[in-house]
Amino acid sequence: MSVALEQWLLALAVVAAVLFMIISFLQKNGSKSIYLMAAGCVLIVAALSFRWYYTGRPPWATLYETASLLALATGIAATYGYHKKYSLPFYMIAAAFTASLVSFSALSWDPSPIISGSLNSGWLMVHVPVLMLSYGMFAISAAASFAIVFHIYSGKFDSVSMAKLDSIAYRSITAGMLLIIPGIIMGSIWANTAWGSYWSWDPKETWSLITVIVYLLYLILRRTGMKAEDAAFVSILGFLSVIFTYFGVSYIIPGLHSYA
Repeated sequence: MSVALEQWLLALAVVAAVLFMIISFLQKNGSKSIYLMAAGCVLIVAALSFRWYYTGRPPWATLYETASLLALATGIAATYGYHKKYSLPFYMIAAAFTASLVSFSALSWDPSPIISGSLNSGWLMVHVPVLMLSYGMFAISAAASFAIVFHIYSGKFDSVSMAKLDSIAYRSITAGMLLIIPGIIMGSIWANTAWGSYWSWDPKETWSLITVIVYLLYLILRRTGMKAEDAAFVSILGFLSVIFTYFGVSYIIPGLHSYA
């Protein structure tokens, strides 16, 4: 019963996100579609809450569970972006991220997942949500960066909107870096407890490090005067690294983190 309910809640969240995008595109900021996106976020929270209640553990021990957690971050960004009347491409892209992640979560949902013994640790409570929040920040920066690229190539160049999008991208990446680095450190401590080594160059660890390097390069280039239009491409490159770290390593490269 609980599993069916969780999946239905996630499916409804997908519908809410898609309707938000359609209505927002057709009616722009004059519609009340913000309530749809907000409702989608509430539905995600409800699904994760039921999961926690019925399993007795934090609902972010599997890839599809963390996808819902990540979708919550982008869903909130889409809601806030619409409320603040940010650029249409920004909150549309953030909503698209949300719909895609929740769809993956709902379709992959397992009623009785087999959880690795190494996940039975207090570190699960903090390590995973900190990293997912960092990924959420990077996804928000990517939405802003894609929006910048859209404005450049569509010819709809608005200096005020561009400055706002650039600020969102820069601040989101800064926040993401302040989260991912402690998250990696916590993960290494957990790894030593679980596997007897702080760092083993596992594919997930390696690609997490690559992600940090790309975003560190972004911050350095911005400090040395790189323009927002050019920095947007570095931001997108960083997000591609995040996607591979999150999905690619789990499905393509086997390793200690293949279950996550």
